[in-house]
Amino acid sequence: MSNNERLDAFKLYLKKHPDLVRKVRRQESSWQELYEEWLLLGDDKASGIEFDQLFSSVKEKIQHFDPSQIEEYSKKLQSGLDFFQEMLNHFNREKDQEDDILMKQWKQ
Repeated sequence: MSNNERLDAFKLYLKKHPDLVRKVRRQESSWQELYEEWLLLGDDKASGIEFDQLFSSVKEKIQHFDPSQIEEYSKKLQSGLDFFQEMLNHFNREKDQEDDILMKQWKQ
């Protein structure tokens, strides 16, 4: 693909993703950066843009959280993880016991 063909393909990509043009106009990125990303990642970069928007949205919402809420949520999450860990340990102990029984039978 020649340079002119690449440039034309990049322009088509920009037409499909006007949010990228706005990003450059807001000086959040440069044409060169977008072009290099497009060269490396191809037309699939649109999903990366959506991720950036999602990340910004989540970041904004987290900034408005009450610290006590965050602490409460983290405790609940930790409690759930502890429960899950206990279940895994329980199943592993049962499996180990079964393996021990099989080994004893095999040695006989």
